[in-house]
Amino acid sequence: MLRENTLSQTSSSLRLKVLRLARRSAGFITLCAGGCVAFAESEFATDAMTDEELVQHRKEQVALLRKRSRETKPEKTPEGTKYQIFYCTVYYTPKESGFTAEQGFDVTPETAPGLNKRTYARSFLAAVKREGFGRLVEPVDGLHYLQYTGNGRYQFAEVPLGRRGNVLVPRKSCAISRKNAHLPQRGDITIESPLIETVMGSREWVIEDTGGGVHPLQIDLYWGEDEPRGGVGRNVARPAGTAIEYAFEVVVITR
Repeated sequence: MLRENTLSQTSSSLRLKVLRLARRSAGFITLCAGGCVAFAESEFATDAMTDEELVQHRKEQVALLRKRSRETKPEKTPEGTKYQIFYCTVYYTPKESGFTAEQGFDVTPETAPGLNKRTYARSFLAAVKREGFGRLVEPVDGLHYLQYTGNGRYQFAEVPLGRRGNVLVPRKSCAISRKNAHLPQRGDITIESPLIETVMGSREWVIEDTGGGVHPLQIDLYWGEDEPRGGVGRNVARPAGTAIEYAFEVVVITR
């Protein structure tokens, strides 16, 4: 996984870094009689925010999580060790079929090292560079995917892989930062979040990927293959199948 979350205001504006992978903020808070806090997050919570508002909102939420990580200790339970210091985002494998001029994408043909003079839409190559892999419309020598290998170079691939050469599994694989000081770089975790469970259909995840652009408190959930949500702004980096951007109120359990 290579990708950092980015927000694009316009095609000519500065790309603002908003580190991914599940995304949904702006939760409603209800205080319980016993002092507990219940959160209800919406899949569409950040849709109405401008790029600048979302950047500020994320900054504030991450600051709160940082503060919580300094001031509280994980809870030891029979289920495992519980953390409430992480947030989730989503990454995916973009499908070439979704990068069309009608959707507002730059379809200027481009080639690059490793493509053997084959050309692809400029916006699709940019998406593969951001996400790590992309699904091709037409396979090349029986290979259905395009992989960005770094330094401007691409190669054709059989399947989307994690950093260790493992096959990524939709709604199961997730990525964390190499600088994550709390979670193992490989292993099973449970993510308790009504939003994540509803949208992703899973609460059991496997850490199988790492990313240099992932925040130390971020867990990036693999959505799978999908066309992009749109060709304008930050929708370019979002899968069409879900509106989720961030989930800030999650409980993560390690065993």
